[in-house]
Amino acid sequence: MKNKEELRRLISEQRAKMQPEWTRESSLLAQRMLVALPEFRKALSVCCYMAVSGETETDLIIERCWKNGKKVCVPAFRKEIKAYGLAEFRKDMHVVPGRFGVSEPENPEWKAVDDVDFIVVPGLAFDPQGGRVGHGGGYYDRILEGMKKVFKAGLAFEFQIFDRVPMLDEDVRMDAVITEKRVLTRIKCV
Repeated sequence: MKNKEELRRLISEQRAKMQPEWTRESSLLAQRMLVALPEFRKALSVCCYMAVSGETETDLIIERCWKNGKKVCVPAFRKEIKAYGLAEFRKDMHVVPGRFGVSEPENPEWKAVDDVDFIVVPGLAFDPQGGRVGHGGGYYDRILEGMKKVFKAGLAFEFQIFDRVPMLDEDVRMDAVITEKRVLTRIKCV
């Protein structure tokens, strides 16, 4: 098993080689698999990240939510507490670059984590047991801590899947990990 820093370096190198067309096509395949999940279909409120360069894109997921009348929220940085919170995201909202260049609503309307049924989570590396390695800031870990009953879906490219990633006891596991090739649900592949 690689340590977190080795994984971060390896994935950064892989991401640097990605071509825009491959990224778009692979992201589309992964998103289609995610929106087909029964847990996604029955969710009334979805939290979804706004992808930055190198991440699996999420535009189809957000559009599908709006089309099907699901409420959408996205992580947005709350300067007053120096942490990410969940902000409602509607089709008519203007977005601006936030912390780390992540798009977020210009005038956030904050939502509680228990207002969400399903969350789409980015990461640098995942494993079939739902393990996740993020960028190292702990921002998503703090959001996920309060989401005990929320279905957590990691979204990634196949090259980001490893047999096992390092996890601490307090790290939150995903219920499923979706790539352009498969859906991993806590040990079993679909």
